[in-house]
Amino acid sequence: MAALARRSPRVGGASSRVGLALLAVLLVVFFEIKAGGFVTGDNITTILLNSSSLLIASIAVGCLVVAGNIDLSIAGQYAFISLIVALVVRESANPVLGVAAGLAMGAALGWANGTLVRVMTISPIIVTLATGSVYAGMAYVVNSGTSVYNLTDSFLSIARSDLWFLPMPVVIALVVFALGGVLLTRTVAGVRTYAIGGNAAAARLAGVQVERHVTALYVYTGLSMGLVATLTTAQLASGTPQTGVGFELDVLTAVILGGVGFAGGTGRPLGIFIGVVTIGILNSGLVFLGLQDWWQQILKGGVLLLALGFDQYAAVRRERRALEGAPPPAAPDLLAEPIERIARDHAADGAPVAIAARELTKRYGAVAAVTDASFAVRRGEIVCLVGDNGAGKSTLIKMLSGAVRPSSGRLELAGRAAAIGSPADARAAGIETVHQDLGMCTNLGAALNLALGSEPRGKGVGALSLLDFGAAERIAQERLATLQVRLDDLWRPVGLLSGGQRQSVAIARVAGPGVSVVILDEPTAALSVRATRNVLDLVRRLADGGAAVILISHDLEDVLTIADRIVVLRLGRVAFDGDASLLDRSSLLHVMAGLSAGPKAAANV
Repeated sequence: MAALARRSPRVGGASSRVGLALLAVLLVVFFEIKAGGFVTGDNITTILLNSSSLLIASIAVGCLVVAGNIDLSIAGQYAFISLIVALVVRESANPVLGVAAGLAMGAALGWANGTLVRVMTISPIIVTLATGSVYAGMAYVVNSGTSVYNLTDSFLSIARSDLWFLPMPVVIALVVFALGGVLLTRTVAGVRTYAIGGNAAAARLAGVQVERHVTALYVYTGLSMGLVATLTTAQLASGTPQTGVGFELDVLTAVILGGVGFAGGTGRPLGIFIGVVTIGILNSGLVFLGLQDWWQQILKGGVLLLALGFDQYAAVRRERRALEGAPPPAAPDLLAEPIERIARDHAADGAPVAIAARELTKRYGAVAAVTDASFAVRRGEIVCLVGDNGAGKSTLIKMLSGAVRPSSGRLELAGRAAAIGSPADARAAGIETVHQDLGMCTNLGAALNLALGSEPRGKGVGALSLLDFGAAERIAQERLATLQVRLDDLWRPVGLLSGGQRQSVAIARVAGPGVSVVILDEPTAALSVRATRNVLDLVRRLADGGAAVILISHDLEDVLTIADRIVVLRLGRVAFDGDASLLDRSSLLHVMAGLSAGPKAAANV
């Protein structure tokens, strides 16, 4: 396959925020004309210094919003940590201890937020609004509502020294923001952040520890607020419970104005940076104009509403472009010949068993979705799992793929009992699954969807490693080539692809090395006759390569075309398990309906 052009950003969406940058320039011109003296070296330095806290907090909160979460407690954290830092520095006279206390307290508050969001399973808006109130109140409790002064000169020098003609807080903010931008857009953890914001369920099925990842993002936000509070305390030479009032409004405005979608999954660090600069210019300009504080609050609130409105408008435009760019539905190919049976090239009867379900049962309260389901699949064999709606097929494969834990029974891999507690465990054991809803993050391109959960990595440690985008593209090309599928842009979000293309991308996930068991849930849905044939050919090639294949389908023609063996589920129980040659369409329908199996298979039911 020839090299593909990258016509869109790899992650985060295509917005460059040129319009917002132009608005920032126009604001500078406006304030210079109205007030005079706005564009001076001293004022620019002041804007940068006043925006340094906003810059540090915005990249962390931006990551959180990209993941589809939010933290409204940052203002309360700001005040509480500021008091803690000031008290530690005053009592210990040790600036290092004060900085450590600020960062540790920030991490602890972030961990508390993330844990509460995970445990309470309600909107993070409500959870962090409540914790923010608690933290703000604690800021008054720790020193009886009074400010803390008499901090050491060595601590104050942290914020009052210069580097490269810039105040130290500005330098620190720029470095922290740059590192946060790299973390978001270039690392495995960053790509997973976008994936969670795009489709948390799909990311979980791909093996991403979603809850743990989101908690880590809350800790990152808390650490950032610890740094912000420490720098502000050193800059003001005091800790006060009034610190940070309204700070969350400025941060959220900068993030949303910078192009981060409030629903998650989109946004770029450059846009956030431009958003911070715009808010910094706006804040300074309003002071230059001498407006009262309430007018400043009104204008900043209005800007946030405007940013949210543009966010919704951008989402509508993306959806409209997707609909306009999608090819028209393919007409039924009435002249196409029926797909002939794809016979296996070798017998799998003597091959070892790759995966076996032994009396698997799944109950949801008093309802049993699957009861004592037992069957085995040998290497090189294709077993089609069929049954009417509600027969328990999807529940059964979710138990096999680690998405659902069985209530009883066991799973065996290569003849040994296996503990598959999560999709990550299943993938590590060589089990790959394509779920009925395709399980893709539609905000990411095909290359990243195919790499998600087992991303090729460069330098770094764990999820903080740099993601090898070139390797991800090569892997995607190879896997799609096996399906004879060609995409013009592997980085284009799959949500903008046609239904058949999305299905092909989802199926291509299983065409990788080290896969011993392949589970496909309705793999040919929404595909044309030719694409269906390609998929069935792929399934046969996977089996001929030694993989054990479990395929769920409502299309009985596909089942009779590809199956070596058929397992029929009825009301959560195995009603038939036998060679596909024993059934024709009529007898298969009879088995599924619970009637006599028909003349061809009656003797075998």
